[in-house]
Amino acid sequence: MNDTALDVERARAMAAEGALLIDLRPIPSYLERHVTGSIPLLFEDGPGLGGRARDLLPLDAKLLLIEDDSSPLPQAAAMFRGKGFNVVGTCDAASRWSRSETSTTAIWTLEQAGDMTLIDVKDPGAEAPDGVLVIPAERLWALGGDLDRSAPLGVLAGWGVWAAAAVGILENMGLSPSFVRTRPSGATPPNVNSDPTIFRVDGEA
Repeated sequence: MNDTALDVERARAMAAEGALLIDLRPIPSYLERHVTGSIPLLFEDGPGLGGRARDLLPLDAKLLLIEDDSSPLPQAAAMFRGKGFNVVGTCDAASRWSRSETSTTAIWTLEQAGDMTLIDVKDPGAEAPDGVLVIPAERLWALGGDLDRSAPLGVLAGWGVWAAAAVGILENMGLSPSFVRTRPSGATPPNVNSDPTIFRVDGEA
């Protein structure tokens, strides 16, 4: 099935009507610059991508896949549709959107977080200190609206896939969270092929 390629104006209008913009790039590229409120899901072969979508996105959402230079969008669209999602098309890359419509996510270490309200979204590999707010990423759509909008927010990150998705979900709700590393910069996760649980919650298959 061929997906309709939408320009920024049409994609903006569809997003205002509730469509979700899906970013499939590597997490560092997403954090560096992305369409505000887009959800990063990180393209990969196999069941991981569709599984994350089912865990993290409302099933009735219309999905718009953001163009990039590497992700095979037809393959990704087929994966999403295989999980029951309605993929309505593709849209221009973040670089084609105006600066006012894109965001760069601030990245801090746990020691730099200061007085942020820290949220443990159960990102695999995250080392959460005692006393932080625990909201699993898949529950943010239901519970994120209760967060204090006057306080700076930080999402605790381990290997980062679920934490970055949480950033996008919270931005979609009008918040501006930071990405708070609990592992050294440059740390790499185990081989995803031998340990696929790093991209899942609680080791779900």
